Amino acid sequence: MRKIKISGDKLHNIFQPILRVDRKLNAEINAYEMLIRDSSGAFPGAAFFNQLATQEGNKRWIAMSQESLTAVLEKHPQRKIYINLEPCQMEFQETWKFLSEVYQRYGSQVAIEITERRETVHSLDYLDDEIQRLKQLGFELAIDDVCAGSNSYAFIVRQLGVIQRIKLSLLVFKDEDQETKREFINAWLAFATHHHLDFVVEGIASKQLAEEFAGNSTILQQGFYWGKGSAEI
Repeated sequence: MRKIKISGDKLHNIFQPILRVDRKLNAEINAYEMLIRDSSGAFPGAAFFNQLATQEGNKRWIAMSQESLTAVLEKHPQRKIYINLEPCQMEFQETWKFLSEVYQRYGSQVAIEITERRETVHSLDYLDDEIQRLKQLGFELAIDDVCAGSNSYAFIVRQLGVIQRIKLSLLVFKDEDQETKREFINAWLAFATHHHLDFVVEGIASKQLAEEFAGNSTILQQGFYWGKGSAEI
């Protein structure tokens, strides 16, 4: 697996595929998610998120993202990349300048996942203006990790008509039994189907899980079973 590394930095980006899978486990790539990893291949963790809340840390993320997107997308104009955006990053003007330049350069090749890891208590209209601004720039939008952190049902309902995709991580339910886990998944699947949203199930770590969700035209799959990530896209 080739990784895109930032010179002089232990952090690097990988590109994990998001796939549509038929009943025979034939997988067609729908898009990729750009993910940050440390030198051991793990997610950098809380310290990284704390840095993103600072202007210096956010500028570092912008530089990493610019380099990785340039390295991949100019060679692969047919591919779509989802980049993660933390709510705290939308407080910086540099973020909006970067996103505007990204869309002007790559258009629909780049989409945005809005994450949920910062503060979890907000007013009812949390991020409404920022999400509308992202939409006005032209981006397709996804809500990451639904029913975790700030990305609640109520928050997602407010964004209907603006977002195109929701993502549910199986890791959220790692301590639940299979029946309970399945009920949660079915509920969000029904919601996505009713509102004509793409529905990504993250955390597919085995053939058994891949088979369980295969063949449903509404469900896209993402996870370790389908590859840690690759820049060879």
